[in-house]
Amino acid sequence: MSNNLKFKAERSYSSPLFIYSGLIFFLLLASYLSLKFGGAGSIDDSSTGSLILWEIRYPRLIASILVGSALSLSGYVFQNVLKNPLADPYILGISSGAALGMALYVTFSSYVFTFGAQASAFLGAIFTLLILLLMFRFLLNNTIVVVLTGIGISFFFASIITLLLSYMEGNKLVYMNSWLIGNISQPDMRDLYILGLVLLVSSVLVYVFSNALDILQFGDDFAVSSGLSVKTFTVLFLVLASVLAASSVAVCGTLGFVGLVIPHMSRLIFKGRSSGMIPIVMLFGAGFLTMCNAIAGVLSFNIDVPVGAITSFIGAPALIYLIFRRYRSIC
Repeated sequence: MSNNLKFKAERSYSSPLFIYSGLIFFLLLASYLSLKFGGAGSIDDSSTGSLILWEIRYPRLIASILVGSALSLSGYVFQNVLKNPLADPYILGISSGAALGMALYVTFSSYVFTFGAQASAFLGAIFTLLILLLMFRFLLNNTIVVVLTGIGISFFFASIITLLLSYMEGNKLVYMNSWLIGNISQPDMRDLYILGLVLLVSSVLVYVFSNALDILQFGDDFAVSSGLSVKTFTVLFLVLASVLAASSVAVCGTLGFVGLVIPHMSRLIFKGRSSGMIPIVMLFGAGFLTMCNAIAGVLSFNIDVPVGAITSFIGAPALIYLIFRRYRSIC
């Protein structure tokens, strides 16, 4: 009897409804803390509190929700399509391509215009995607080659960025360093509208074709025997994941570990088809980045602490734990 009760309890804790409720509560709590503590300055002062709340903290909250959802979904799609647990926008060079586009714009422009800088970052990410798609097209559709190429591109672009930083000075250097760490302190609402539209369209398409995403995980032979066009859907998912990552990086910079760790942490709390995983990954990513934004706000006094420092501080130990948890039985 006790075993039956234990089984029912475990089953209720792992049910999608219970998980969705918990993640929504986590997101609401993180949103409240982000609005109350998410940045330098106090909202208790009646003269400036309303201005800080509506002009600074609400845009930051929206940015953290959208970016967290987009990067998490991007990492989940990359890992499933490429069948590699380490695949994410960083490893594949998408983030590095965006950073290179931004660095080139900041270096050679006389004035750093927000839209121009973000457009350059987006184009840099898309350029990296085109290289990966060419490698996928001409090297026998080998996903391992795509991952290795992405790693090489990432290191190559990083060397160019380091060289460009050597020629920057003053405000340009400060702006670029803050963006490379990952910062959502001053998001532009127009860019958030674009990111929201990209996230909506991409997430709907990924959800609609979630069955194909599940089939691709079992290998190309199984997918072909199931009547699935491997090349078509692989390219489609790579494009969608890259556009999500490019749009996010263009808004807030190169945030680390969100797209890598959140999909793995989501699989710890729920194991099922992609149709059930997609909302969980997006909610978890939104809540995680929003909570990181709140923590960054608590640590901010006279200056804003970049949220990218918090995501890396939390994400790195989480990644080490996930690796240890997965491979300790083998060792």
